[in-house]
Amino acid sequence: MRALILTVSLGIATLSGCTFPGVYKLNVQQGNIVTADMLAQLEPGMTPRQVIYVMGTPVLGNPFEQQRWDYFYSLEKRDEVVKSYQISVFFDDSGRFSHYEGELPDAEFSEESQLNSVPQQEESADTIKVTE
Repeated sequence: MRALILTVSLGIATLSGCTFPGVYKLNVQQGNIVTADMLAQLEPGMTPRQVIYVMGTPVLGNPFEQQRWDYFYSLEKRDEVVKSYQISVFFDDSGRFSHYEGELPDAEFSEESQLNSVPQQEESADTIKVTE
């Protein structure tokens, strides 16, 4: 009987901790940051290695689809998706870049704006600054 009461009380305590109002939720960036400058550098006939140099390695790889790479990005702020996009890069039968599909959310979408949308780490009173 004690074990049942203990198990139920621990379960309730665990679940109440998950839904407690006022819990701070972090902003989460996931995927590849792709900019208009990167897409402008892509030219038909590029090798996969050249595409990786320009775009970076896709976070998600599909071993069954070698002629298509997908670059995903999403930014969540407190469980709400603020920005998201998908760019698909396609290769021809000889393994050379042929074209891409997908669009960035807006013309002002740059790597700097994406990185600046994430809040910087706040300094606390306990932090000691070291100067040289």
